Formats: sequence, structure tokens, C-alpha cells
Amino acid sequence: MLVICRLKTEHRTMVLHNRTDFKMNPMSSYAEPSTVKNRPATILPARRSVGWKAALASLLLVFLGPAQVMAQSNRTSSIAINLNGVSYYSSEQPFLNIFKTANGWITSTKTTFDTGEEAGLFLDSNGYVTTMSGAHTYTKIQVLLLHNLPAPYYPGGKYVVLYDGEGTIVYGLNAAKDTAASKPGRDVLNVTTPNGISIAITATDPNGTGNYIRNIRVVQAAYEATLNSGQIFNPTFISRLAPFGAVRFMDWMSTNNSTQSEWANRPTPSKAFWGGSSGVPVEVMVALANQLDVDAWFNMPHLATDDYVTQFAMFVHAKLKPGLRTYVEYSNETWNYIFGQTTWIQNQGLALWPSAPSPFDANRSYYGMRAGQIMNIWKNAWGADSGRIVGVLAAQAANIYTAKQSLKCPLWSGAPCARYFDVIAIAPYFGYNIPNTWTSQPDGGLTSLFTEITQGGLSPGGYPGGMIKQAIDWAASYQSVASSYNLDLAAYEGGQTFVSSNDAALTRLYATANRDPRMGAAYAQYLQGWKGAGGHLLFHFVDASAYTKWGSWGALENIMATSSPKYDALTSFIGANPCWWAICAGSTNGGETNTPRPVTPASR
Repeated sequence: MLVICRLKTEHRTMVLHNRTDFKMNPMSSYAEPSTVKNRPATILPARRSVGWKAALASLLLVFLGPAQVMAQSNRTSSIAINLNGVSYYSSEQPFLNIFKTANGWITSTKTTFDTGEEAGLFLDSNGYVTTMSGAHTYTKIQVLLLHNLPAPYYPGGKYVVLYDGEGTIVYGLNAAKDTAASKPGRDVLNVTTPNGISIAITATDPNGTGNYIRNIRVVQAAYEATLNSGQIFNPTFISRLAPFGAVRFMDWMSTNNSTQSEWANRPTPSKAFWGGSSGVPVEVMVALANQLDVDAWFNMPHLATDDYVTQFAMFVHAKLKPGLRTYVEYSNETWNYIFGQTTWIQNQGLALWPSAPSPFDANRSYYGMRAGQIMNIWKNAWGADSGRIVGVLAAQAANIYTAKQSLKCPLWSGAPCARYFDVIAIAPYFGYNIPNTWTSQPDGGLTSLFTEITQGGLSPGGYPGGMIKQAIDWAASYQSVASSYNLDLAAYEGGQTFVSSNDAALTRLYATANRDPRMGAAYAQYLQGWKGAGGHLLFHFVDASAYTKWGSWGALENIMATSSPKYDALTSFIGANPCWWAICAGSTNGGETNTPRPVTPASR
């Protein structure tokens, strides 16, 4: 019970994180939730030698600023990044083909946005509608794109819609078809801001020959040739990610509450949508890591079979650039009962060990066991290259018991589990509840909030020394545990964690604070504290997201933005603090790789 109470109080709420089932009526004022989160942070080891390149990067930072040194500084980057979930309402917008960001078809009429008949659609293996015949009330099937994004929204101008097959497509919101410039299979759109694009099919395969509308691609006209050449990613997205040393794909993989189990049912590149609950294909994730030349962090679904894990590992080994590393984590936050995987893992543990001291102890031992088995599968699949795999044991920052019990996994006959891992990863977010009366202060509560963040002493029940001090003390405690097992300490997520989904005044305060230059200074203090506590690679959560009542998670509010207090603080820290730990010293180009650490006998 103590653990459950701490789960409820350490971080406020994350009720709608990683939602893919929302369908927003563009005619209404309802606001789609942005990525929601409240968890510990992730720190990953970086990978290259520190030498003269790091010194040069630091000098370039002084003279040129963070934006100009992205390419140089990611080679020794001490900060990594979590990617936001793929969705039509995500301001990350990573793909040239923006059709891939749609969450799925919506059945509609002229007067009803969603008739709720999606389950009855006739779909091919890639999710395209093969026929609109049969008994139904809808008159069109549609998707939304680039909808409900924060300023500066998205690029206006000419867009091209490419498709195979026959039928009728109509466009809405801020998209209008240029009939004179269009032809079958290629429509040209004039797109303005800020409401995005709707694409509706009103007829498909009109001649009944099986030539239904499919393979839809939507791209800015300027990038049509680039897309046709096989490129996948939005160049702006690539530019913003360039400073970071690794990417974590937890939300791209729709890890929370995942239903993936069999390799045959995994998402593939030909699927109509990558914004649905199945997630982004591994082919696309590996392509991103290769293009950025960064390490990749994958989250294996909690239901994944051994064959799924083996096939995934073999694919990454075959396609990831030589020298790049892979971080492997079993699911996500398996101690957090907000997510279905936690209860599932607990039930599996209770089935194996019905006499466990508590359900949570069964959860922790099963997690350690299954995570260890997964690390073993990956390392066997990679053979002589297994030193490039970093096995991750993730735990709750505020509750060190969640790590200790999984490292020991005392209920399993194969214990201890610690020998399977290279890194303990936590999410040391800073932030906790504050009085809403602060919002009535002349500056809306900003001065009080930043005082509490950096010094403490103002919020009743707050942590002595403040919010950042609390996060750093968590890290210091974990560093002691990691050292005792000869493991590194990383942050799978990190940054600020201010959310107040039911208080509009606090939401305004939190969003304003995240845009305030003082947040940049707070980040600098936080990151230096993390380094001083013995932490290594830290994965900020996330790259880009709108600031809403569900949180202000993005380093940037929109991928089109070039600067913000948080983003600038992260990139400045990267330039001034090249990675300082042993795993980072491995050269990606010279063939040197991470050597897994043996667990010291005393720590077992």
C-alpha cells in the first residue's frame, strides 16, 4: 500500500498520456489533449570519445550559439531526447508524408462529425477502405491532419496529395483543391493556417474493379521529389533533433497499454497510419537513428513473445549503423498503475508465485525476470556485437525499492536479475503541487514558483531546498545503488513536470513559466545537479508538444520553433558539458563498443 500511495503522490496525473483514440470534431471548441506525462527521467550513456571534438564544440558554442553547433555537439552529447507520440495533433510532425500521422478513419456525414461506424469499415491489410457499400449512415470517411497545432502551426502554401486507385476525394478545413493543377492520382492543394487539413473519401472503387483509393501520401509540394526519392523525415524535425545523442522511441512504439505480441502483427511501413495504437514501424525508427547518427532506445511491449523480441533484435542488428548502440527496456514504468502493463505484469507474477509477500513484490520480481530474459535474447541475437546493447532496468525515481527488488528478483529461481543489466534508469522530474492561491499574486505566481523550484521554502509541505533539490537527491540515492551493482545511472525521462488538468489558472501559470527565461536557468541548475549527483545520459521528455492542461512537456512547443528557454538550456548544456562517463568514450566509427559490466559478487 505504501508503494501505491507514493505512486499517487510523487507525480500528479497522467491519465491521458499516449492517447490514440481521440477524434476531435473540428467544428467544436474541444481541445485535443497533448502528450501527458508524469514520470521519472531517463539518462542514457553517450557513445563517443571526448577529446578535441568536444573542446571544439564547446568553443563553437561560445562563438556561434547552440543552433549552429548541432552537428558537432551530438557526437559527445550528454543529453538525449524522448519523441512525442505520432498524431495529427502533435506539433512534432516528423514525416514528409503527413498522412502517416493520422490516427485512423472517421466515419462522417455532412452534419455528424463521427457516426461511430469505424468498426464496420471494410479495410485491406494496410488499413485502406476497399468499399463503401453496405448498410451504414456515413457518407464519407475522413482523416484530420495538422489540426489543433500551436503557433506557428505548420507551413502554409502548396501541398500535393498522391494516391493510387479511383474514387472521389474532397478537402476541407484550411485546404482547397487547385482543380486546374490537379489530375487523377495527384491533387494539388492550397493550404493556409491555422486549422489544418481534412481529407475525405466520398466514393472509392466506383467501377467495382478492386481499384480502390489507397497508398495516400500528403506532402508539401517543395518536398514531393524528396519523398519520391525515398526520404522519410521532415528536414525541420531532423534539424531540431540534431544536438541530441540518442532518441527514445517509447511513445512512437505506443508502449503504454500496448497490444502487440506477435511479430507478424507488428506495424509495417506500408500501413496507412503510423499514428494509431500499433505505433511506428521499426524500419522507420532505425532509419531515423541512422540519419541522425545517434543511439536508439527501444521499449519491448509487455506482451511480446520471445519470437517478437528475437525478430526485432535481429532486424535492428542488421540495419542499425555499425557502432551505434541500442538501449533495450522492457515496456515502460511497470511500477505505475496508471498503465495496463503494470497490472498485467503483477498478475503474471502472482500466477508464478502465489505466495509472494505482496502483489507488488510479485510485480517487481516478474519485471526483473522478464526484462532480464529480454536482454539475454537481444544479446544472443547480436552475438559478437552484443557489447553495443545496453540493458536497461527502469525504476521509479521516488521509490528506490522498485529498483532493488527487480535487481534482486528474489522470487525467481534464476535470481539475481542484476547481471542482465548495464544501466539503472529513472525519471527524476522536478515539480510538485503548489497552492493555487499563488495565481492571484501580481505576477500570476511566477516569482513564487521559480523560488520554490530553485530554493524551496514557500510551498506548504514542499521539499527542503526546493523542487530541483528533491530530484537531485533522488538521483544521488540511485547513484549509490547503481555503484553497488557496478551499473551506470541514466534518466529515461527528465525535465519539469507541472500539470494541473482541473485548474485553468494553474495551467496558465505553468505554461507561462515554461516560456519564461527563468525556466532556462532552472534547467541549467537541474542539469548541473544531475551531473554532480553522478547521473549520466538524460533523456528529456519530450522534443515538441503543445502546452495545455495536460502538461507543458515539449522542449519546443512546435517543431517549427527554433528556440525556447528549455531547448536553449538543453543545447547549451550539451555544448558546455560533453559526456563525462565511461560508456560514452566508446567510438562509434572506430569499432570500439560498450563492454557490459560484470556484477560484483558483493552486490549480489
